[in-house]
Amino acid sequence: MPIVWPLPTSEFLDLLPIKSLSSRPGRAISSSEAGDGSVIFHQRGARLWQGQITLDMDAHDFWASVDATLSILEEPGASFLFQDPRMTGPITDPQKAVLGSANPVIAALSGDAHDLSLSGLPAGYELQRGDLLGFSYGVNPTRLAYHRIYTGGIANLAGDLSGLVVVPKIRSGAQIGAPVTLGDPVLKATLKQADYGASRSKISDGGSFEWVQTLR
Repeated sequence: MPIVWPLPTSEFLDLLPIKSLSSRPGRAISSSEAGDGSVIFHQRGARLWQGQITLDMDAHDFWASVDATLSILEEPGASFLFQDPRMTGPITDPQKAVLGSANPVIAALSGDAHDLSLSGLPAGYELQRGDLLGFSYGVNPTRLAYHRIYTGGIANLAGDLSGLVVVPKIRSGAQIGAPVTLGDPVLKATLKQADYGASRSKISDGGSFEWVQTLR
């Protein structure tokens, strides 16, 4: 059976005994100095999310299967879905019990690409600084937007929440009406490099790997 990319979290990320994890948007800038001594920063590409996952010890027969997956993910064009296991939902609603069956969508987008508004939330629903949200945009390929909230807010009685500020910037192609995942969105990632760890007779140190978001 041919492999379908990206690998879902159930085939890779959810199976890993994660010891530590980092996740942040890359800075993607260069700098230069002006004659007056000021430093000028230049954006040189998309701010792609990236991080490192360090794995714990386990039996070697388990790590053999992980090694096989890391090996296939090192192939050109391979990718997997990343979801931050530390965040199961919004900070004030970690199990999404309050969100329930609500289906939030993008209600408005700002011209400065950092602001957006949502509708379809429960009345009084709160999103805080540090919450994650995501949505799909574009076609051929469909891309996965992944953002962290800087300025949150509380939905009004109609379930509308305006003035959210997110990082990184919202890319071209986002559409009003797009369904939004709150708290535990996914992004499409590729391996940058992997350390396969080291083995003893029955127990293996899991090593670590670096990952970076891909928009392809």
